[in-house]
Amino acid sequence: MKKILYLISVSLFVSGFLVACTQDDILYDVDYNVTLSPDNTYYAGDPVTFDIDGEVDNILFYSGESGHEYQYKDRYSITMDLIKSATLHLEIQPRYGSGTLQVWYSSSFSGLAGNDGNADREAMAQMEEGGMSGWTPITVWDETNKETSLTTTAVDIDITPAIENFSLAFLWNHTDAATTQRHYWVNGNISIEAEGFGTISTDLSTLAMTTVMMNDEIEDPYYKNDGNGSIVLGGNQDINFQGCAANEKAFPLKGWVVTTPQMLNAVANDEGTVIKNMQNYLSSYSYTYAEPGTYTAVFVGRNSNYIGTSEMVKEVTVTILDRPLDEGEGGTSGEDGTESAPEA
Repeated sequence: MKKILYLISVSLFVSGFLVACTQDDILYDVDYNVTLSPDNTYYAGDPVTFDIDGEVDNILFYSGESGHEYQYKDRYSITMDLIKSATLHLEIQPRYGSGTLQVWYSSSFSGLAGNDGNADREAMAQMEEGGMSGWTPITVWDETNKETSLTTTAVDIDITPAIENFSLAFLWNHTDAATTQRHYWVNGNISIEAEGFGTISTDLSTLAMTTVMMNDEIEDPYYKNDGNGSIVLGGNQDINFQGCAANEKAFPLKGWVVTTPQMLNAVANDEGTVIKNMQNYLSSYSYTYAEPGTYTAVFVGRNSNYIGTSEMVKEVTVTILDRPLDEGEGGTSGEDGTESAPEA
């Protein structure tokens, strides 16, 4: 009798274990629907309610507005013909000490090696000896706006001709070893005006940069981020040419910062909003459109586990009307059906 009970217990345990494993090994297909609530009036500024029913663990929502369109979820660049203008904005503050800072941009530079310091030193030396051919100088200081310590100078430069191959170069030059090297704080951005996108701004710090120290006394041409007497990237400033006292280095410093050539047509991909995950129940979702228009709202439903993913995309067209004038804001109708102007 005990043996029979034992076998039954083992059998039940194994059966339960197999059922549990079988359930964990199943990927349930997404099966859900999205409909518009009939109670919505669909005026700009009013919430639009989408009713949701079915079996779905996770939902991502794209409103259909600019920047949140499902069709552009994988777009990271735009065609050049959409770019109307490009502007480089720089803010440069000279700190204490002596030295100079010069700036150029190019539309033809082919770039540095980035992994051969001696070759890049030679390339920069040849560029300078050749009068920076192919580079356009950026005038930061002139007679009406002299380089003054602790005074931030801002300049805006039209770089539209360089949108297909843009590079930026800074030359930090301290020639008198007996004096303190001058610090320079540099910040800036690139603003692109693009059709259908408005203004796209890119911070200077996001550009790929190569530092090239020209001094033979510095063994590593790519020397940077080492405090005084080095070029610091990624700190409180986009670029910090951080000088040092005369007694810290017994030789003048000469260093370049050169950005990697790039096309200026990068854009952020359109993003959706997570409105449901496995932890929350969702029977409806409300969203408010601020502007009238026709939008394609997209819901991406997804179930997933270690086996794989099941996904279903639902599109709902939403028409948002301009809100009518409240009674009393407009004119009044006469007996003949015509409207009189509102009282002043």
